[in-house]
Amino acid sequence: MAKSHPVCVRINPDALEQVREISRRTDRSVGQVLSALVDEAVRVRRCPGIIFTDGPTGRRATVAGSGVDVWEIIRLSKAGGSRRQMARALPRLSPGQIDAALTYYACFPDEINRCIEENDAPFATIQRRSPFIKKVRI
Repeated sequence: MAKSHPVCVRINPDALEQVREISRRTDRSVGQVLSALVDEAVRVRRCPGIIFTDGPTGRRATVAGSGVDVWEIIRLSKAGGSRRQMARALPRLSPGQIDAALTYYACFPDEINRCIEENDAPFATIQRRSPFIKKVRI
């Protein structure tokens, strides 16, 4: 990660209180929270149709209005899936939403590749990180 640079900004009191609340809840400094919020805002503006959502593995890029993470779409694409195959596998996504995911991946491939790798980690690795997860046979 590149070294950060100090910047002086003015923030309205209501927004600052919300940032402080996120800081308290996540046990991160106000500066860290602001930096993460600015980073997400820049990514969202650069890639319309993408939002960020919280989950068990942290915040991740998600296709707006779908609940589908970008990495899930890209994983299908990397497995040789055409746009038509992706649309069949994820019928609730419009062609525009698939395009948004592909655009985000083109801009931030390292992030999405890490998400795919983490999801594909062997079960033993996942269980070491989160011992409460149990394998269930159906």
